[in-house]
Amino acid sequence: MEEKDRPAADIDAREDDDATAPGGRVYDLDTDSAHPVEEQDDDAAAPDAPAPDEPSQGGRFKISKKQILDRFAEKNSAITKLQKEKTAAEKERDSLTAEKAALEGQVKEFKDKWLRSAAEFENYRKRTAKEWELLKQQSRTEVILEILNSLDDFERAFAVVEPGDESDFVKGIRLIHGNLVRVLLKLGVAEVDALHQPFDPTRHMAIGQIETTDTPSGNVAQVITKGYIFNGTVIRPAHVIVAK
Repeated sequence: MEEKDRPAADIDAREDDDATAPGGRVYDLDTDSAHPVEEQDDDAAAPDAPAPDEPSQGGRFKISKKQILDRFAEKNSAITKLQKEKTAAEKERDSLTAEKAALEGQVKEFKDKWLRSAAEFENYRKRTAKEWELLKQQSRTEVILEILNSLDDFERAFAVVEPGDESDFVKGIRLIHGNLVRVLLKLGVAEVDALHQPFDPTRHMAIGQIETTDTPSGNVAQVITKGYIFNGTVIRPAHVIVAK
C-alpha cells in the first residue's frame, strides 16, 4: 500500500512512533534541511553530550517531528482564535457605526425641527407685535377722532363769539381748547396745512370750487373742516373749497 493510500490514523501513529521510539527521527530547527539529524548511539556519545531539547554546541536545539507538529497546531489554534476575535470586533464596530449613523440622523432631524420651530415662533412673534401695534394705532385713532369732533365743536363756538369778548366764560373755554390741542400734540397729532396750499387728494377733500383772485387756481381757497395727521398718517382729511 502506498503512502497516500494509508489511513491518516496509521500515518499519525507511525509519526508518533518515529518521534517517541528510541533512535527516532530528530530535526534541527536551526537548519534549512528537511531531513532528520542522525544521532549517535548512547555508547558512542560523549559523556558530556547535551540532552534532547537542550541546546547543543553552537546554540542549536534538536526537536522531534511530533513536537514540531504540536507547535504548529498551537500556532494555528492561536491564529484561529485571533481571527474569531477580529471578526467579532469587526461586527461590533459595524454595529456601532450603524448606531452612530442612526443617532446622527436623529440629531439632524431634531435640529431641523427645532430650527423650523424657532423660525415659526420668530415669525409669529413679529406678526403678533405688528398686529398689536396696528391694533393700538387703530384704538388710539378712534379715540382721537372722537376728541377731534369735540375740538370741532370748540371751533364752531369760537366762530360765534363776539370779537373782543374776553369774559371769564370765554377764557375758560379757550383754556380747555388749548389743553386739548396740547394733549393731541403730545400724542403725535398735527393739523393738516391746507389753506392756500396746492390741492392734495391724499390730504384734502374738495367739497366745492370758488372763483377768487386771492388764491391761485388749483389751491385751497377755504378750509371748512380742519384735517389731522396722526404719527405721519392722515386720519382725517381737511374739507376744503378749491379755487378755480
